[in-house]
Amino acid sequence: MAHDPTQVGAGRSTILEPYDAGVEAALAACASLSSPPSFCLVFATTGYDQVALLAGVRSVIGAASLAGCSGEGVISGNCSDERDRVVTVMAVASTSIRFSVESRPDYATDAERCARALARSLRADGADDLAGVILLVDGITGDCSSFLAVMQEELPAHTVVVGGCAGDDMSFSRTYQYAGDQVLSGGVSAVALRGSAKLQVAVSHGCSPIGLAHTVTAERDGWLLELDGRPAWSVFKEYLEGDAQDLHAEGIMHLSLGVPLGPRQLGDDARFIIRMPMQLEPATGALFFPGGGLSAGAQVRIMRRDQDQIRHSAEDCAARLAQPNPPVFVLQFDCAGRGRVMFGNCASQEIVAPLQRLLGQAGAWLGLHTYGEIAAVGEHLHYHNYTVALCAVYE
Repeated sequence: MAHDPTQVGAGRSTILEPYDAGVEAALAACASLSSPPSFCLVFATTGYDQVALLAGVRSVIGAASLAGCSGEGVISGNCSDERDRVVTVMAVASTSIRFSVESRPDYATDAERCARALARSLRADGADDLAGVILLVDGITGDCSSFLAVMQEELPAHTVVVGGCAGDDMSFSRTYQYAGDQVLSGGVSAVALRGSAKLQVAVSHGCSPIGLAHTVTAERDGWLLELDGRPAWSVFKEYLEGDAQDLHAEGIMHLSLGVPLGPRQLGDDARFIIRMPMQLEPATGALFFPGGGLSAGAQVRIMRRDQDQIRHSAEDCAARLAQPNPPVFVLQFDCAGRGRVMFGNCASQEIVAPLQRLLGQAGAWLGLHTYGEIAAVGEHLHYHNYTVALCAVYE
């Protein structure tokens, strides 16, 4: 059976009123489609009333399935936009790529149970042709590492998984996940892609190890208590100039923790999962790393990043995904710490435009500045920080 070519469009709005912003972004996304959309993806910042925003989108897209989440900023076309009120919408009209949306409210309270139930729902609609899953999870709560481990166990081996963790305005107070007309917090929204969809994913971070390897000697519920038998902060701040007092110290934005993928990769700066401390307990020197996954006995490295490394590694990432034909659409899940925080007003030129030049003219390019990135490295799914997870969808 012949299928019409998949049509994709994207739109953005910075109108202050949430309903009107949703309408404007959705109208722009649908303008180039010759038929009603079958699926829409929505990314927005948290200055909007989220329910009213989605109502505006829904008034335009009709019965199309809808998914999305909030972020610290959005990427639409060649623009990275981190203002308080901005929304971007991607609309897809396709008979060859089929989309369905599943959600769960219990990611924050029991990530493993949530993952098993979600995977069961995704498989129920057909496992053999489940080409990919886009995961959008709460970026403040939940053990993302445990969640992903279960998802990998439960989903078919051929299914490509990618996604990001929802963000807010850097207040780390509340994030939102969209599924249909439902707005969740502490939940997960998942998009299943079936049919002719072919997902290609690559990650990059632009970080290099410095100093010697360290051993996690005490950890509890995401709190890294000790490295090498010493308070974690006392080790971490040795890599900063002066007597750093907290996570606002000068130079802290360039440091992170690197988890090697195996003992033999300790010296390979391309084979680390990057993790970022989000909180410091001054009394004990404990550091909080969201997303779980750090355990006693693990070998870690302190990592340093700079603008040139970030730019060049991201370009390499895009080049790995390029094919003779342009992708139907591209999703860019890029850490909130890699946008305006690192590049100021030049974020669009530094982390978006170079990737687009290498990857070709996609039907649409949509992205989110996240509180964590989801992508496989090798055969295993990982939760990342300070990373870009780039997904090109072909057919």
